[in-house]
Amino acid sequence: MNFDLGEVLSRAFQITWKHKILWLFSALPVLLSFLIFPVVFLPIIFTDFGSGREPFFVNEPIYIFLFIGFSIIVSLLSYVLYGIASSSVMLGVVRAEGGAERLQATELFNDGKPYWWRVLGVLHLDGLAVSVVFLLIFGCMALAGTVTMGLGFICLQPLVLLMYPLMIVLYGFIEESQAAVIVDDLGVTDAIKRGWELVRANFWRIILVSLIVYLGIGFLSSIVMVPFMIPFFFFPFFMDGSQFEMNIRTMMLIFGGFSLLLIPIMALVQGVTITFLKSTYTLVYLRLTRKPDSDEGSKPDEGDKTIIAGANA
Repeated sequence: MNFDLGEVLSRAFQITWKHKILWLFSALPVLLSFLIFPVVFLPIIFTDFGSGREPFFVNEPIYIFLFIGFSIIVSLLSYVLYGIASSSVMLGVVRAEGGAERLQATELFNDGKPYWWRVLGVLHLDGLAVSVVFLLIFGCMALAGTVTMGLGFICLQPLVLLMYPLMIVLYGFIEESQAAVIVDDLGVTDAIKRGWELVRANFWRIILVSLIVYLGIGFLSSIVMVPFMIPFFFFPFFMDGSQFEMNIRTMMLIFGGFSLLLIPIMALVQGVTITFLKSTYTLVYLRLTRKPDSDEGSKPDEGDKTIIAGANA
């Protein structure tokens, strides 16, 4: 099979730009995570810094517990919402690739419901496996550093550099496993198995796709976000020891104003980039598991599911 990376990226961009409704689903998790901002900044704004006493929230266990509890709840909800959004976005990409001219948000939401728990299951099991792998790696490094009084840890630093391409491959594996749920309607374990087989048979292709996508998304995101971050670097210059209370309040108000401005911009950037990322990995799955002469929407033969590309590379 001839795998045309340029065609995949071009098609992913076309789908991302044409079906902007997918941006909404991709932006929902990051919008929810911004609920943590009021909990962080409101106590600081209403604190009397001129009294010479410690801020009230430092010595208040209730506030600390509320902050930790609220953060955990928001994180869990964002995680669940990410799985829901991934289901709808990937389903939309499959339909767009199948010839759909227009995608409806309500249809994608309702039709994506059967995939929610399976996608979340894939994310959970894959994330758990990845966490165990990295815990073992860092645990071995810490043990080697302890036994050799730090020398072993220094010698293992090249291993840390090798972890970056490993993380890229693992993320590609997670994305392809999710695509297997949506495209081929597989269960959690079958989807993980399919994703692993696909990555193993097309290892260098997945690495190349992941590098291009992540470097490109990171570069474009930085171009958009850096200009809006510049004002934050000048905040320390507005601090005056004689008017600390007034300046800290002013700084927090300005910071809060910029944060409110950044929220929709970051949500937009997140919506576009995540949609493009999901589109790319979904198209990669379709290209690598479908024969050239078969319809895009048809399922692969039972014995030729994930090694089509690897066997003909």
